[in-house]
Amino acid sequence: MELAQQLLDIERKLWTNNAAFYHSHLIDESLLVFPETGVITRSVAVDAMVAEHAEGRRWAEVPCDDVRSMRLTDEAALVTDKVAARWAHEEAKNVALASSVYVKRDGAWKLAFYQQTPLTVG
Repeated sequence: MELAQQLLDIERKLWTNNAAFYHSHLIDESLLVFPETGVITRSVAVDAMVAEHAEGRRWAEVPCDDVRSMRLTDEAALVTDKVAARWAHEEAKNVALASSVYVKRDGAWKLAFYQQTPLTVG
């Protein structure tokens, strides 16, 4: 499977907010940057997902457009895309540019860094 498709598959599964998937597909020292939370760690993100699931919160739709990827080294890659995600309990979409940096650890691609930059829909 092509690297871009491999990474996009991981990206899409991360949007399911499955805490176990997050824990296994992010490196221990990963950093995630969201407009609502600022910089958080993998453990904070996993705990938040557990809480979201307990509250019944889930994403209803997460279309990704303008996906681009670039291999940085043999063991690092970048993915960018525009996402228009909508929580099942909300009408409005959260539109953002997203950037992910993956590193290869023990033969598998893992998320090391993620950032969302919100876009206003006009």
